[in-house]
Amino acid sequence: MLTNANYFVMFSKLLGFTKDSKVSFDTSQKQILQMYKQGEKIPWDVEAAQPALEKAEQDGLIKGVVLDAGCGFGDNAIYLAQKGYECVGFDFSPEAISIARQRAADAKVASRCQFVVADALNVAYSPLADRVFDTILDSACLQCFDPATQAKYVENMASLLKSNGAFVLLVVCNQSQLRSWCRGVDWMKAHVRSIFTRDTGWYIKSLVETKFIENIPSVTIKGGERTFSPTTLSPCLLMVASHTKPGGLGMSSLLGLGAIAALATIAAVSFRRAR
Repeated sequence: MLTNANYFVMFSKLLGFTKDSKVSFDTSQKQILQMYKQGEKIPWDVEAAQPALEKAEQDGLIKGVVLDAGCGFGDNAIYLAQKGYECVGFDFSPEAISIARQRAADAKVASRCQFVVADALNVAYSPLADRVFDTILDSACLQCFDPATQAKYVENMASLLKSNGAFVLLVVCNQSQLRSWCRGVDWMKAHVRSIFTRDTGWYIKSLVETKFIENIPSVTIKGGERTFSPTTLSPCLLMVASHTKPGGLGMSSLLGLGAIAALATIAAVSFRRAR
C-alpha cells in the first residue's frame, strides 16, 4: 500500500495538486530526466501506441520516413515500423533511448527503427543534423516546453521537415506540473495557431479534438459506483501542419503559379485569334 501511496503522491505533483507543482522549465526537464534515470512510472508510457496516432495512420496522415520527436520509450515509432514505415526516434534521455531500442528489438522491428539521443532545441548538433523527414510526429513533446521555449523547438523541427511534409502533433490540453501553462482545449487551440503561423512558413491543415492516454490512475463515478482505472483519458488536440522552407514553393505559391500559367495561356490564345 505504501508503494501505491507514493505512486499517487508523485502523480498528484504531476497533476498540479501540491504546493511544489508549478516549476520552471529547467526544473521540469530535470524532473523528466530523473524519472527516466530512477526507473519511475512515466505518465506518457502506456506501453503501446496512442490510439489517436493509430487513427491518424489509418486516415493516411503519416507518410514516408518518420521522425518521432521526444519518443520516450519508442512505442509510437515501433507501431509505425510494424506498419512498414522507416522510423527514427529521438529523446534527450539516454535511459529512454536504451529502453526504446530494446522494445524495438523485442518487437522485431529494430531494422526499421533507429533511436538516437538528441536535444530537441539543438538538433544541428546531434545525429539528426542535415537530415530531413517526410513526417514528424510529436506525441506530447511540445507540451514539455514552456511557451517561451516552444518557438525554438518548432524552429528546430521545421529544419528537419521536408518542404510540405507533415508535422503531426498530439498535445494534451489539461494542466499538470510539466504543463502548468495549459488552460484547456479552447485556449490550446488558439495557442497552437499562434505558434504555427503563415509568417513562419507553417500551414495548419487540420486541428481536431481527441483523447490522449496517460499512465495516471483515475476514478470515475457513475450511478453512485466508483470505477478505478490505471490510466487517464486526457483532452488532446491532433494537428496536422506543413512547412515551407525559405525559397520553397508552398501550396499557396503553387496555386499562384498555376493561376499565372493559366492567364498566360489565355493571353496567348487571344493573341493568336486576334491575328
